Amino acid sequence: MEQRFGEVVWVELDYSARKFLLGARTSIRAESLSSQAAAEALWTPPIGDPAPLPKTDVVAVSVKTDLPFGRDETVKVFLDPATGAALGGEKTMLGHSSYRKLLRYTSGGLFTWRFSPENASEVALPPEAWTHRKQYLVEPSVKPAQGTPPTDAYVLIYLSTAARLDRKGSGLKVVMLADDRFVEVSFVAANLTYSRASFEEAWPGGRRQRDGDVLVRTVRATARVLGTTEASEDVELGFLGMRGALTLYLEAGTGLPVALSGRVQHIGEVTVRLERAVLKRAPEADASP
Repeated sequence: MEQRFGEVVWVELDYSARKFLLGARTSIRAESLSSQAAAEALWTPPIGDPAPLPKTDVVAVSVKTDLPFGRDETVKVFLDPATGAALGGEKTMLGHSSYRKLLRYTSGGLFTWRFSPENASEVALPPEAWTHRKQYLVEPSVKPAQGTPPTDAYVLIYLSTAARLDRKGSGLKVVMLADDRFVEVSFVAANLTYSRASFEEAWPGGRRQRDGDVLVRTVRATARVLGTTEASEDVELGFLGMRGALTLYLEAGTGLPVALSGRVQHIGEVTVRLERAVLKRAPEADASP
């Protein structure tokens, strides 16, 4: 299941979603940094062999989400941009049941350091001051095939662009760790269609507002727990709590995700639309599939 990924056209994507009286906003940012800088940011687990860092650059994908009911989630994942392999990262949830996790992928799973408030007096303190701490290694018994590097749910949107799933006949399969099990996520590209969109594009030295129909390729992503044959609906896919499956609408010619839809627990089907895209360079006059 070897897959090589290319460069993405964007630096940052801002999305918003609304269902009933609830609203949420999320921002995804990708930046390149040296392998040495990533090594300094990642902790070394006391047990388990840490996933090896690439010799060249690493990509850090950051996802910041403002959720309903006063919850804020911030995630950063370091990954190998060539293979999509997740190396580690951190996740902080503020609001109800606040916690912070530092993560390091290993040869067989994931090592986690978890921090949370010990009592009510610590809730208002920064995560670095929380004193309730524990650490643990998760190594599922059912593992992916040898040579298949696990990725992380929070980089699936990045990988869908890097794999250029907007192209005809494209597809992608990746394995990620969800809770205490490995899950295979399959992306299948379907037909081209037009999607109504309204978003701003910005790049060094320019910007424009795009309003109207955008030619997109519909891509369906479904999850299956390794060791089973049926798709699973209870796997969290790392984007606004969507579970089981995602539908992505990728602009033909660029792979820019202009919209996503999926099922959120207790809320139902939710569509997330692009509001702003920061690009690495000025867009071409005419993108073609």
